[in-house]
This record gives sequence, C-alpha cells and structure tokens, in this order.
Amino acid sequence: MMADHKIAIEADANKREELKGFLYKYWPDTIEILHGLKLGKDHNAKILTDCWPDVKTVILTYDEGETTFVFSFGTDDSKTASILKSVIDSQSNDSHQILINGFEVFQEMKKLNIDTNCAPFFRYVYTPGAVIERPTLPEGYKIDIIHLSDIEFVVSKWGVAKGSLKMNQLMRHFITNYPNVAIYDTSIEPPRLVSWNVSSAIGCLYHFFTAEEHRGKGLGTIVKIELLQKILTKGFTPFCYIYADDAKAQTISEKVGFVRGSLYLRYIN
Repeated sequence: MMADHKIAIEADANKREELKGFLYKYWPDTIEILHGLKLGKDHNAKILTDCWPDVKTVILTYDEGETTFVFSFGTDDSKTASILKSVIDSQSNDSHQILINGFEVFQEMKKLNIDTNCAPFFRYVYTPGAVIERPTLPEGYKIDIIHLSDIEFVVSKWGVAKGSLKMNQLMRHFITNYPNVAIYDTSIEPPRLVSWNVSSAIGCLYHFFTAEEHRGKGLGTIVKIELLQKILTKGFTPFCYIYADDAKAQTISEKVGFVRGSLYLRYIN
C-alpha cells in the first residue's frame, strides 16, 4: 500500500545509518540533518522521511531546551511542504523554529497558511582546512567565555529575543550548554564583555556581536575563529545563518573560511 504523501515516517537506528551515507553522497547540502543524526534522546531528536528507501523528503526535529527546531530538505517542494505542515501540527511543543530552505518550499508553505515571519538569510558553511589569518588580540583585551553574570546582558543584545520570552530562554540555553567565546575589555575594572559568539547542539553559530565602540579592531574575527575551532573539535562542521542584508557579518565570515550557500526563510512560533 502506498504511504500517504503527507505522513512522515521516523527513521530507526538502522535506517539512520543508511540515510547518513545517502545524504553524504547525494544531498551534502543537508548539513543540519547530518549533524542532527548525531544527537541522542536528550534532545528528543527525530529524523523523518516521506518513504523508504526512495527518499524525497527528510526532516529533522530536535529540542533546544523548550524550543523545537525543525529543518527540512526535499526534491518535491509541494510534498515537502505538506509533510512539514503535518510534522508541525503533530508537535506537542508550542515553541518552534522552522527553517525553510528556498523560496519554492516557502511558497508552498504559504498555501498551507504558514508564512515566514523573519527576514531572509543565507546559510554559511565553514570549509575545513581553510587558511585563516587570525588577527593579533589588541592590548587591553582577553579571550574568555561568557561569564554567568553577563548572560542577561548578552540576551538583551539579541534582536530576535526582544519581546519574546521563548527566545530569551533559548539564548540562555545556548550560552549555558554549548561552546561560546567572549572577549573582555581589561582596561577597566571589572573587565567588560565587548564581543561574543555562541553556538547550538548541531554546531551552528548564533548571536555574533561586538560593541560598537570596540569594532574595527578584529575582535569579531578572533571570536569567530576561536569558536569555530571549538566546534571542529566536537566533530561538527561549523555553520551559521546571516541576514541577507548584513554585509559586514558576511564579509567577516568569508574571511575566516565560511562559504555562502542556500537562502533560508524562518518561521518562529
């Protein structure tokens, strides 16, 4: 009997191994899903497909604290959108971040009454082995991690979190559970946090920020290089999402070995 094209099938452990080989060979652009295959029960990670073995759609869902992340990839836009909608409807968690790869799937999602509510952005993926020129850390600064006493300050500077309790909680979760890098200004006492970057369970870099009065000194570049090295040691290829109109962040990322890829749209519930 043919499976309903709107129903997703969860891949068991054996299928996950087969799927990993398939994705590396045929769909290498599915970096979020490839990384998600490494997550365990503590993240409630699930890999869903439209059918087996003739896969046309793959979806990853996993939990970051109280927020469920949903990533999709498929070769049939209408089918992918239908399955994605069914997955969203079946989630018990009412806090979602859904990343939609490409305008075609987005258009199909709009027909199902799910619209993007964030500006479009590009995914940048680090190229392993890239030759990087690391700036010298200027005098009067030190490399560190974000101190517990500075978490609320960092959260307050994340634009996505403004007015959203869920996104505030998500950033706190990133800071306290995964690698981050910070630079402190030691010319004052106590030292002040002036630049940082945080990461997620699947090696994605978030919230890249340098205080305006400390820009132009290479601090952001140093922070990003230090963090990508931490992520590489965990066995992940670092990647990040950068708003399509943020030329400065795109330039810095390209300088340290990131390559621009797909255009993404995001729906946050």
